[in-house]
Amino acid sequence: MRMSTTRLLLLGAVRIFQPVHGYLLRRELLSWQVEDWAHVKPGSIYSGLRTLTAHGLIEEVAGEPVAYRLTPDGEVEFRRLLVAALREPDAGDATRLLGGLCFMTALPRAEVREALGARVLVLEAMTSNAEATVRSIEQTRLAPAPAAELSRLIGHWLAGEHSWVRELCDRLDAGHYRFAGDPGAPDQPVEGIWPPAVLDFGESA
Repeated sequence: MRMSTTRLLLLGAVRIFQPVHGYLLRRELLSWQVEDWAHVKPGSIYSGLRTLTAHGLIEEVAGEPVAYRLTPDGEVEFRRLLVAALREPDAGDATRLLGGLCFMTALPRAEVREALGARVLVLEAMTSNAEATVRSIEQTRLAPAPAAELSRLIGHWLAGEHSWVRELCDRLDAGHYRFAGDPGAPDQPVEGIWPPAVLDFGESA
């Protein structure tokens, strides 16, 4: 699963800064602390770029040093990974969602809201399943009794994420962030500083 997170991060970062040199891409991603939450090591960034090039998802731009930009297939793959990261919970890999959050403003606001709404429904179903597992362990006694605590813990994780998703949706509805199609989009850093969460759309980009 983390392989898809690395792919999403590389495609998304190339998309923002293209054409971009590998060194600059590495420096930008490390400033996002990807080593800590995505377990992406600095050396794997270069090998990942070579893999994406071999798969036709990015292409080299002639120059010294070589730079990279997305291909049409890379754009399709980036959007596929991004939508899946926002829409589909993965209890075994939180990095996918974390990677998706880095690039969610690449999509229109309405599309992100729809994806998060679908995520809420899946989280509710997963929470219900965790509760059913606890009851089954307690009633059938086919597993050690403390095993029920695993499902209780998972249930709490899911409930916490559910609450956060609802709060995020409220922030999006209140105008936080600037999404594709909004005035002044897409966001770009200016001298390494990114725009704030809430912007005055009346100002020039």
